[in-house]
Amino acid sequence: MLSVQEMRALASALPVGTFQHQLGPFALVQRPPAELSAAVLAPTRMADPGDIEQGMLTLLFEFDDLLVATLPTLKDSDALRIGRRMDCELVLDDASVSKQHAELRWSRAESRCTVRDLGSTNGTFVNASTIGQREVSLQGGDILSFGNVQFWYLLTDALHERLRAGVTSGLGSHTG
Repeated sequence: MLSVQEMRALASALPVGTFQHQLGPFALVQRPPAELSAAVLAPTRMADPGDIEQGMLTLLFEFDDLLVATLPTLKDSDALRIGRRMDCELVLDDASVSKQHAELRWSRAESRCTVRDLGSTNGTFVNASTIGQREVSLQGGDILSFGNVQFWYLLTDALHERLRAGVTSGLGSHTG
């Protein structure tokens, strides 16, 4: 994970094309975990709706305090598994996240990313709405929730612009 401040320095030093090449087509931005735990081996616990709401607000209003998840390089068509297991591409150390919680699938040909729940205990949400068993296309600015863990899904060109502009408020902000 890299801090927004570290990413801001990178964005100011790199043109958008190089920044996209370094990060890939999208970034997942999250609040720092409250505490490290041994959640990888723990049984899954129920997500707390209050924690989910607080997490969404943090993403929207505390941008400078957030972290950017470092993801493996994506090929033309690739899938990233999200969960507590160490063999997932994005490991989330939180007991509200299932061992294999969800999957993000990138298609370069379609320039789109989809999310699908893998039968998790607490479900996967896009903008606070459960996706159930459907595969859902993501839009830049969507908030993904896996248990109590939320991510702001941003296309890297939008993240680059936000970092260079120093924007620190929510989704509705626009620099012009």
